[in-house]
Amino acid sequence: MKKSILDDILIQEENSPSLSTENKILQPLLVEINMIVDESIKSFIRSILMRSDMFWEIPSSFSGKYHPGDEHGVGGNVIHTKRVVRIAAYMCESYSLTQEEKDIVFAACLIHDLCKGIKNDDNSLRYDPMHPYTVGKFITSCQERDKKYASEAESSTLFLSEEIVQSILRLVRCHLGPWSPIPETYPITYLDYIVHLSDNIASKIHLIIQDSDLINPKWKIDGPRTEN
Repeated sequence: MKKSILDDILIQEENSPSLSTENKILQPLLVEINMIVDESIKSFIRSILMRSDMFWEIPSSFSGKYHPGDEHGVGGNVIHTKRVVRIAAYMCESYSLTQEEKDIVFAACLIHDLCKGIKNDDNSLRYDPMHPYTVGKFITSCQERDKKYASEAESSTLFLSEEIVQSILRLVRCHLGPWSPIPETYPITYLDYIVHLSDNIASKIHLIIQDSDLINPKWKIDGPRTEN
């Protein structure tokens, strides 16, 4: 993608108070966000993540039956998201994707579980099985807000073309793979599969590496290990 006015704006405003505040909020995912090269996609994702307080609070598993144990508490969804993006990065290399394709994949991975949790009337949280599809509505509300109140000193959803937005949302809608509640959103393309498999592998990473010396001690198998 060509250099745009957005590139110049972000360079000029790099040390602005607004972006500094954003960076503090986004700090747990800044490494993964900055894997996106295109500034319009990066600004879009930063703006979306800034608007969802619940994303930063919820666990990755509401039942406690799935995902690694360190993701079951407050902020577990963020840990899961980091893992999904990092797995996707290696899968993108295997497919020799273009940078634009990588940026779209990373963007989808960063917001794939954005709307995973919803509040009950008593403010308790529950899992939303339709969350791959409610992300689009959330993004529309963010875009409407930016049309009224956006400032050049902060990230915005308005610099990104609708075509790219829909490409990102397509991958989000397909991320549950064969467990999608709507069959029409089963993965078809290799980009669909990269996002789905990255999410699936991240959710089972504790099972995949349970006998590794590199993992958290709480995941190690009790008793002596036998060398083959």
